[in-house]
Amino acid sequence: MFRKMDEIDKQLRIIHACEKGATGVYYGHRMVAKLFYPKIISDLDEMHAHECEHFKIFGDLINDRGSRRATFPILWCAGGIGYGFIIGLLGVNSIWVSTATIEGVVNIELEIAAEFFKENDSQIYSAVNKIKIDEELHRDVASERAVFTGILPKLIRKSATKLSYVAKYLAVRV
Repeated sequence: MFRKMDEIDKQLRIIHACEKGATGVYYGHRMVAKLFYPKIISDLDEMHAHECEHFKIFGDLINDRGSRRATFPILWCAGGIGYGFIIGLLGVNSIWVSTATIEGVVNIELEIAAEFFKENDSQIYSAVNKIKIDEELHRDVASERAVFTGILPKLIRKSATKLSYVAKYLAVRV
């Protein structure tokens, strides 16, 4: 029984911390877009709002269960802002490549979490499925707008994937 509760707490902590990181990424993208790419601001605003909502949903679930949060969620946000800002400076395509890549990783991880929660907690399972819809939309919008050929998109995809898994790793351990 304790192992199952520990795994539920761990999965909640990972999702919650990574959603905070996502709010930061979109915030960083939006900072640059407001200066250089005003045409994409409305899309980024909507994606950012979704991530803020997801962070709240999982924060509430953590509070309801008395689970442990990741230490200093602001670290995930700050890291996301820095990453999002740098990627934004590389151009609109870089923002879309990064978004498509990160949201692709998120969707893989949410599928894994959904399978776990389907068997172990119907309330969290429902929440995961709800946010999965938004995350799939983010991935699909970005994928439609991104051009994935060339050296820069390949580097962004590789770094976005690695950094997504670093965030997950740290969420479990910090």
